[in-house]
Amino acid sequence: METVSSNSIWIVGTGTNINLWTDNWLGISLVDLLHIPPFLHKQLRALVADVVVDGAVQLPAALLADPAVSSRVADTILVWLHSSDGKLTSKLAQNFLLPVSIPLPWAALIWRSCIPPSCSFILWHTMHGKMPTDENLRRRGCITVSICNLCMTTDESSDHLFL
Repeated sequence: METVSSNSIWIVGTGTNINLWTDNWLGISLVDLLHIPPFLHKQLRALVADVVVDGAVQLPAALLADPAVSSRVADTILVWLHSSDGKLTSKLAQNFLLPVSIPLPWAALIWRSCIPPSCSFILWHTMHGKMPTDENLRRRGCITVSICNLCMTTDESSDHLFL
């Protein structure tokens, strides 16, 4: 949700011209959504600007406790900045979180017919930090006691082993 919030905007603007209760800023007015009797409508004069704090709409907890209100707020006023229509789809989320990789200029050099594929594969994994060295295993959460099997003097790391 933090990523969605930081990459979304509110479409109500400042809310200075929108009545919080009687205007249709949620797809339905709050008075209709909460079934408030019409004789009370004239007394409800709060603006959306009254609940906008630092650019975000912050409704009172009592209003958000109603599932109909909280779902409308979540569904209608958030606009995803990285799409043309403002809607967040799983494909857009995946592209945002895992962007398409940029072609690497060195990749064409290691995948040649004169280089054995096993050597290319090892170098490819090393360059991407995927070799199962003690250093990479620790980074992934495995608990290991690290010592280089070749020299028996220092920790096993990609730099130490391959350079």
